[in-house]
Amino acid sequence: MKRHLAATLLVTLAFIVGCESTAGSTDGPGTENSSSTAGASPTAGSSPTEGPDPTEGSNAPTYYKDIAPIVNNECLGCHRDGGVAPFSLEDPEAAASLSGLLAASVQSRTMPPMPVNNDGSCHTYKNARWLSDAEIELFQSWSEAGAPLGDPADAPPPPADDSPKLTGELATFDIGLDYAPQPAPGEQDEYRCFVVDPGIPEDSFITGYDILPGDPRVVHHVSLFYLLDAEAEAEAAALDAADPEPGYRCFGAAGVQKSILYGVWVPGSGATILPEGTGIFHGAGRQVVVQVHYNVPAPGLYSDRSKVTYQLEKGTTLERAYLVPAGSFEFSVPPGEPQANVSAEMTLEMLGWYAGITIPGGLRVWGSMPHMHVIGKTQQTTLHQQGSEQCLTDVDRWDFHWQDLWWYENPIDVSPGDTLSISCNFDTSGREMPTTWGEGTHDEMCTNILYATLLD
Repeated sequence: MKRHLAATLLVTLAFIVGCESTAGSTDGPGTENSSSTAGASPTAGSSPTEGPDPTEGSNAPTYYKDIAPIVNNECLGCHRDGGVAPFSLEDPEAAASLSGLLAASVQSRTMPPMPVNNDGSCHTYKNARWLSDAEIELFQSWSEAGAPLGDPADAPPPPADDSPKLTGELATFDIGLDYAPQPAPGEQDEYRCFVVDPGIPEDSFITGYDILPGDPRVVHHVSLFYLLDAEAEAEAAALDAADPEPGYRCFGAAGVQKSILYGVWVPGSGATILPEGTGIFHGAGRQVVVQVHYNVPAPGLYSDRSKVTYQLEKGTTLERAYLVPAGSFEFSVPPGEPQANVSAEMTLEMLGWYAGITIPGGLRVWGSMPHMHVIGKTQQTTLHQQGSEQCLTDVDRWDFHWQDLWWYENPIDVSPGDTLSISCNFDTSGREMPTTWGEGTHDEMCTNILYATLLD
């Protein structure tokens, strides 16, 4: 049955996240909707004000006092020497020379990159990369004032490493070799999948993970896919063997039918600790596919050996979490439309079928990961409960390179009888043929992946 095949394949779809700064990404073929201002030339902006401090006696913001704390907390994860972004913001004068670009980027909310609305109208998220309206106004006022540096004594302390840390039993592995990324001619991006044995000999639960890029200058993001059984492992091995280079090329997903995404990483994010009391099951001896998105300014100059660490627990005290796909899995949208819509409504029974599980008592949703491909524009997911509605996620400015799994401040319960609906808009104005559901570069998806546990 085609629909069931689509649902099964969804588990392998391109749930690819973007960098905490997508400035280093140059879209290849098929990325029609890329519009990030972060990729603009780092020459636009005001020059830092020299001579006597023009802000003395005024209320104009200065770099050291007002802007540096925000840059330290929100930008340096990528915009640092050796980072994936195309320029560093570590030097105050360099940052001030880019004040116009910074003000425009935060005003449009292309930086920090977060396509999911976090203003409180549809939830807020624990891992939000989001500036307040007041912080955005600071950048604008600072740029208009001539980007004054101010008094160095007002500078904040160097940013502390307060990112989460893995503890307890750990399993560490890497991609298996030193790999020199080689994008196709004329492109800067390469998606490469590596089949790896993580060395987990017993049934375990993953309760956290961390990824250390071998070369952070070119590792844009990493996705982890679990191979469900020996058949899936054989399929992945065949793809590897058919590619003359190490691993195999893969856009978005692992390209293996019986695989599920169970980890994503972007620069600056640190370790991911899954919600307390929950974990993702990993069977004894099962292999994984590590997909690395490389963004390569000059092929042949870089070598990567990215490393993954899992935080493990054993036993039955944890609630098993599932990645439950909600969406429309069989559609065709016409060409030539700036707002081509796809919509669907789902019961709990349908969600369980898509995920391959039975949901007798409902779901507790801890986080969600909206997903579309390169011509997606907006996406809304809504929970319908006995005559009332609750927004689950509101994607108001989609970009393929900015995906992540967003954790709710408080989990959301979906009860028997509730339904979910999803609505996605696509810009097909640059296409001449209909766009259909699929995993390919020019296919599309309208999906929201829910990290959820079962309710009794």
